[in-house]
Amino acid sequence: QTIGINEIQRNPGGNQDISKVIQALPGVASTPNFRNDLIIRGGAPNENRYFLDGIEIPSINHFATQGAGGGPVGLINFNFIREVDFYTSAFPVSRGNALSSVMDLKLKDGRSDGFAYKAIVGASDVGITVDGPLSEKTTMIASVRRSYLQFLFAALELPFLPIYNDFQAKVKYTINDRHQITFLGLGAIDDFELNLDANETEEQRYILNTLPVNDQWNYSVGVKYTYFGERSLTNIVLSRFMLDNQASKYVENDPALELLLDYRSREIENKLRVENLYRHNGWRLTNGIGFEEVKYETDTYNRRV
Repeated sequence: QTIGINEIQRNPGGNQDISKVIQALPGVASTPNFRNDLIIRGGAPNENRYFLDGIEIPSINHFATQGAGGGPVGLINFNFIREVDFYTSAFPVSRGNALSSVMDLKLKDGRSDGFAYKAIVGASDVGITVDGPLSEKTTMIASVRRSYLQFLFAALELPFLPIYNDFQAKVKYTINDRHQITFLGLGAIDDFELNLDANETEEQRYILNTLPVNDQWNYSVGVKYTYFGERSLTNIVLSRFMLDNQASKYVENDPALELLLDYRSREIENKLRVENLYRHNGWRLTNGIGFEEVKYETDTYNRRV
């Protein structure tokens, strides 16, 4: 299934979020309306793989579920997207470790004729996108966003305040007709705070005494070198992903009192992939090699009272 930018913009209820658009496709199971998890024909959310211009991005949502990539708010700015190829079977041979689906997002290049600016006011965030030339052979497109949902939650006297920020950038350097280099960066800073002023009802007090304070950040960076041969295309892709997730809870939410929960987990993925695509007389041959280093560490203190 190939999805264009117009379909993403016009999708009812999608809020210009690519994951919510995908959830409306056949074969994708419905999930709670506040989640972006993709469940393809009964598979688990961690069985999906996401690629931006051929660079693997493990997490595409804010407040991500570690190891699965799902979350309540999309991380990818739709202004970057040119089109999306979504595979639920017959995965490309160069997209390994996929069991349920592959989402291959193709991003726009920055403008080469001058700078352009676009302000964004969404249902829960505001941001700005900038694209244009850095030099005769280099283009860029970048954006930053910040949520204002916490102000709405405070006005409604909800006991929790979700705050998220993200940034995204793509830089493309065309050396000549045969060589080009693409740099991609994507990151998020997510804070889940408690609204201690919302404590008038029994339900509010219960939520305040139950929910921990959560801080999470992640980033994905990658660089791709592309060589265009007479009948072949070669990509060398190097990428790094890191996610840090922390949660804490004190008695009566007072740091001066006893600590009940202190949780921290960290995930790091370093990947290198070399692939070659050769075409001749209607035949296509794909070959390559890949290397992955994945590290995970966690430390938890949990006191039961």
